[in-house]
Amino acid sequence: MTNKQDMFDERYRRVLKRHRQLSRGYVTRLGKNGVIDHYPIGHLRDAFSLKALLLPIGILFFLKACMVTVLGQDAYSAQVALLREGSLLEQFGAFFLQMDPITWPMAQMLGAVIG
Repeated sequence: MTNKQDMFDERYRRVLKRHRQLSRGYVTRLGKNGVIDHYPIGHLRDAFSLKALLLPIGILFFLKACMVTVLGQDAYSAQVALLREGSLLEQFGAFFLQMDPITWPMAQMLGAVIG
């Protein structure tokens, strides 16, 4: 009995999900076999999630903090200054690698953890 109830609940959840998607807007298309199908309109908020945006930014801050921890703040600043004097691509990299209010506290925490 439990298995049948679980199968029903899963089908019910899929129907509700499809209904929510179609309630935001849909497109009607005629399939190759002559059946009329309704497809939800893709929205930008469905394609990009906040997690997918924040993950690369968080990784960038973590890698910067690792470099500051290993090199030290003075040597890291000297390397970024060298990048600022380089080509346009290197200047672009220097802009993203410059010291910011998030990187230095993270580097201090990593230094305490690493020893």
